[in-house]
Amino acid sequence: MHLHLVFNCALSFRASSKVLRALLLVGPRLISWVPHFTTGIGWALRLGLHRLQQAQRPLDEPWVCIADFTIQIGCKKALIVLRVPVAAVSQGNALTLKQVEVIGLSLGDTWNGARVNTVLLALFERCGWPSHVVSDCGSDSKKGIVETVREAPNRAFWISDVSHGVANALKHYYAKLSIFRQFQSLCTRMRQRLQQTRFAFLLPPKARTKGRFLSARRQAEWGLQTLAYLEAKQREASSEVSALAEALRGLKSFKLFLMTFVRNTTCLNHVMKIVKTQGLSAQSIHACQETLSDLPGRSPIRKEVSRYLQHYVPVVESRASPLLGSSDVIESLIGKAKQRLEANGRSELNKSILLIPCLCGELTPDLVAEALTTVRVQDVTTWVSANVGETMQSTRRREFPRAQPQKPGTETAESLADTG
Repeated sequence: MHLHLVFNCALSFRASSKVLRALLLVGPRLISWVPHFTTGIGWALRLGLHRLQQAQRPLDEPWVCIADFTIQIGCKKALIVLRVPVAAVSQGNALTLKQVEVIGLSLGDTWNGARVNTVLLALFERCGWPSHVVSDCGSDSKKGIVETVREAPNRAFWISDVSHGVANALKHYYAKLSIFRQFQSLCTRMRQRLQQTRFAFLLPPKARTKGRFLSARRQAEWGLQTLAYLEAKQREASSEVSALAEALRGLKSFKLFLMTFVRNTTCLNHVMKIVKTQGLSAQSIHACQETLSDLPGRSPIRKEVSRYLQHYVPVVESRASPLLGSSDVIESLIGKAKQRLEANGRSELNKSILLIPCLCGELTPDLVAEALTTVRVQDVTTWVSANVGETMQSTRRREFPRAQPQKPGTETAESLADTG
């Protein structure tokens, strides 16, 4: 029950112990005893190591590898490698965390293509080779993955995540447009105008640093919705129209640009949905190309996304089942892991990285019982020593040891101050 509260109810280990203690007070027969929260952490780490070790075995059916890096927390970041059977890709739905398992978990201060290649080669030699590898276009992972799949005995290949392909197409076009930058600047100024006023409910969404061009659709939709609201107030001849128009000054000139931006992103969102739910196949690529026909023929965005799709046509024609074209599931896992680490007050990646395998698959009582009977605390300590190494906290404790408490009656005599 303790681990169920942590992983299924998004509670911290300390909070889950308090919930169990409350249940013990309400109904003593509901549970027999309440473990300390540190005991729950130990159980979770043993469960995570068990799931990781069980996943690192050859699979009898074809499978797909998904790889990505976590964000850097402290001085380290982790390379996470997932495995999903090919059969799960062609079910007509986007992948969920219950359908994948973590087979690789490597931490490091610095990463480059050579190190990624070394880690993946060792992992695939142990777990078998995937039919293909899906990841984003990050420079620190792409080179290592491409070099790895070249050595695959089964002619494996690398597929770029469709979301990043679409985001790059938007970036390559809109980053050059001054009107796009002007609109983003206007949104920033408008937040300053509207906040702490009676029109604060009209605040534009904040621009994201990561995935800025995909999330900019929300700002464009906000702009059109806000203009429609202003026009409705003007038709009503409301008394607050002049103040509202002053607060929203400059927005009306962007209306045509916003309509075009929403049209483009609506079309591209439909393309991404097709790839994420149906995979990459001859049929899905054809459906995507038909969807792209909603954009003008000379549109640079349409041409770039079309080139992304056409690149995989020769590959899908030689495959009986659709290929995975999205790494959204690992993005979801990384986001959930970040939330879990923050809930436990982690300022760096340490042994708590073993909680990530617990977030995938089904968590059953039998699995927990098997993990606690087969994995010892010493096994976790050994794995952490070999894979995590020294953390900032352990370094701090070594360099700044705490003073040992003195026994009663052994006070140290203080030197008297020289009073002259």
